[in-house]
Amino acid sequence: MTEADFGPFLEHAIPRRAARMVARGIWTEGHAVEASREFYLRSLPQGVATPDHHLCHIVAEPEGLRVGEVWYTARREGGSVQFWIEWIWIEPDHRRRGYATETLHWLEQEARRRGATRCGLVVWLNNPEAIALYRKVGYSAASMIMVKPLNAG
Repeated sequence: MTEADFGPFLEHAIPRRAARMVARGIWTEGHAVEASREFYLRSLPQGVATPDHHLCHIVAEPEGLRVGEVWYTARREGGSVQFWIEWIWIEPDHRRRGYATETLHWLEQEARRRGATRCGLVVWLNNPEAIALYRKVGYSAASMIMVKPLNAG
């Protein structure tokens, strides 16, 4: 992804993240878009040039059609390379055609090339399609975050 692609990436990513965080009950609808914008500005302060962060288009070959995007980080920490898939997105019209599976295999190769011994990602329990995909390609749960909704008043 180039710096010129970053603005259009944000135009799509900000409202998608906002909607998902509202659906999960984490953000309120009135504040979600701004919170999402702040998240991306904080996470990627230098855009595509942010150190250790990599934003890539997912392209269907041979036609060269952009079908999605992936954002991953690879950084040395604690004596080893930490490789995290921050975001993988396949456009709805292109899902269930193997693009996400292919991308995950490519990411594994990229992680190995960078010296990582494992790939990590976060998936929400209300996304069963993604969970099934990740399990299919060999991911398993390594931790769990628990929450308890509090009643108002």
